Amino acid sequence: MSEEICCKDPAGKEKNMRLGYPCLNRTLSENKKRPNHGTTVKHLRKLSSHERRRKLNGLLHKNLQNNLEILKFNVKNNIEVYRFCSDIVPLATHSLTDDWSYLEEAREELAELGKFVREHDLRVSMHPEQFTVLNSNKEKVVKNACEDLKYHHKFLQAMGLDSHHIIILHIGGVYGNKDKSRRRFIKNFRKLDSGIQKRLVIENDDQSYTAGEVLEVAEELEIPMILDIHHFNCNHRKEENLSDLLPRALATWRNRKPKLHFSSPASLDNPTRHADEINADDFAEFLSLADRAVDKDFDVMLECKEKERALFKLRRQLGL
Repeated sequence: MSEEICCKDPAGKEKNMRLGYPCLNRTLSENKKRPNHGTTVKHLRKLSSHERRRKLNGLLHKNLQNNLEILKFNVKNNIEVYRFCSDIVPLATHSLTDDWSYLEEAREELAELGKFVREHDLRVSMHPEQFTVLNSNKEKVVKNACEDLKYHHKFLQAMGLDSHHIIILHIGGVYGNKDKSRRRFIKNFRKLDSGIQKRLVIENDDQSYTAGEVLEVAEELEIPMILDIHHFNCNHRKEENLSDLLPRALATWRNRKPKLHFSSPASLDNPTRHADEINADDFAEFLSLADRAVDKDFDVMLECKEKERALFKLRRQLGL
């Protein structure tokens, strides 16, 4: 049975919201079931080609099995939203692993993982690291970003997952001219393979691009936007407010169920850093705003250090 929060839209109609968490399960990690066991380039260079592939296959096998355990844990605990680590495949885009056909090596395990996702109607996603910058003013960085997006897309594709299972990306850097840099993002996005374009979702960040600025790009490209509430609180223009932005952001998802990100600041002195847990009062205030502002179902990814434990605590605090 799904763990859904019911709230009411402005017309009084109930809508449902599922909570999720990203990348790591604290409970299972204590039992050495981390989802992203890795290695180093320095270590791999000491090995022969055959030894490298054996090492990498062993790590990948362990990661996929552990991610399946995480999904099983989530289903048992009525959690249907989860984000895979970007480094689930060790050094996937490094030149040292060019001779490693990891998708073929893990074909059966990937199929099993994807089957589990579909059978339990889970919502999974991926979020490339900060070095994946599509709007960089350096051609090599853009090329690497395109390769990294291709890796994420092929990984999800290998599980048999359609474009409802998304890749999340920030606009990138400002490089002294925000408008020019946004235009460069749009230009480079339009060069991506259509499969990647259908999967890509953009998100506001806590320093460079506000929710309103990202929303303008999303609307021009006709792609979904994830509104990150914490990032909005850290970085927004004076004229921007959540009551106006929330319905517009959700509308970008069209026939797909929207998703939002929510986290709490670690402290007043360090507001951009994510806290270990979610401030229940702040989350309840957000739910109240959503009740008044939107008429769509949506899911929320809780981005906090304590992962599933913070999710469980929030449920208890709000009586969910």
